[in-house]
Amino acid sequence: MKKLIIAIIAVTVSAMLLLGGCVNLSGVDGKDGRDGKDASIREIFEETNKERLKEGLDELNFLEFIEEYLKYDSSTIENSVSLQTNINNSLRSAVSVRADFTVTAYSWGKPITQTQTYFGGGVIIDLDKESGNALAVTNCHVVYNENATKKISQNVYLYLYGQDGDYTNPNCAISAKVIGASQTYDIALLKVENNDILKNSDAASASFDTSDDVYTGETVYAIGNPEGYGMSATQGIISKESETISINLSASSYLQNIKEYRVIRTDAAINSGNSGGGLFNRTGKLVGIVNSKSGESDVDNMGFALPSSNVRRLVNLMLDSYNSNGFSGSNGIVRAYLKAEYTSQPKASNWNESKGVYEIFESVSINVAADGLEVDDAVRAIKLFDGNGNVVEDREVTRLYHLDDVLLSARIGYIAEVTVSRGGLEQVITVPITASHFVSMD
Repeated sequence: MKKLIIAIIAVTVSAMLLLGGCVNLSGVDGKDGRDGKDASIREIFEETNKERLKEGLDELNFLEFIEEYLKYDSSTIENSVSLQTNINNSLRSAVSVRADFTVTAYSWGKPITQTQTYFGGGVIIDLDKESGNALAVTNCHVVYNENATKKISQNVYLYLYGQDGDYTNPNCAISAKVIGASQTYDIALLKVENNDILKNSDAASASFDTSDDVYTGETVYAIGNPEGYGMSATQGIISKESETISINLSASSYLQNIKEYRVIRTDAAINSGNSGGGLFNRTGKLVGIVNSKSGESDVDNMGFALPSSNVRRLVNLMLDSYNSNGFSGSNGIVRAYLKAEYTSQPKASNWNESKGVYEIFESVSINVAADGLEVDDAVRAIKLFDGNGNVVEDREVTRLYHLDDVLLSARIGYIAEVTVSRGGLEQVITVPITASHFVSMD
């Protein structure tokens, strides 16, 4: 059963360093009655090696010392330090997003113009510091207000980490414009041009994880702008690798604007204002864009993120659309689909020994024939070729979303080769992608 989730509209770094702090050696200098000075862990390490050399023993490197004398596993230390480094590096790509809207209210029958502001998070995904140009991604609902004169904000500002404490300071605000927005996927693409703040900053761009799959139990961290108080990080795991939720995007309790999204579930703390921020794996790769949390009062640690497997493809689609058609509040973004209708049924899960994960498999089959596909065909793989015959996508289909994600990369004039099992034999069905294969995603 699909869940109705309260979306985060307007919408810590909690990295524990195991080696930090001091070891208390008070009282060791008892002969003169004075306490000894606190010694850092590095000083103890150096003194230990001096003693080892006196005893004819080999010196230890720092991780060996930690493992032998403090009984920590060195791999745990290395992982903890690298995780902290990656979190701090990801802060360089994180931005707080402020979107201003002009809204008309009525008092005693007279219209009053007001400014309404939404806050959220975002991620820089492309950056040219020399020119001051950048692309950033956030949620559509961060820059969309159904009650505004212009529903897509015309006044969007980004703030880098450390500069996100004062939203009234014009010297910190990076002006951005929306060049793509889709409620269907709850993603908006922002463009910055010739910005001096970026030119003189330590900002960096994040990289998408290129895998189409994530697994339950993976360590992840979320970076966002909770409550509009500025960027912070929270850590957790992937609680569920893929599910479908329903969200009412309407800000009014009287209106319904229900959208369904495929999401990753995480127990990393997600709060109002995290919308549009990044969900990263422990190597610092972007695996999702946070868009919602459970709004039920008796539920804790249920946050959701749009998977990067479709976000990264959608970004390319938005760029292509913008470069071809521009953007004026409705950019006519369209995505490809097969005319045949398909569905999936779960199969028995399998333990993958090489990956050390428990994988879910689905049987994807055709239930309404079209495009040369027949009822009861079992879809095994899909390959996309561009107009020059180059392979754009090549994907084994073991989950229903694999097929949908790959088709985000399709363009008019492409060729899709769909491998199916029919009557116990595998066949390749060739489907030319034409204008009739596309549907609006606004």
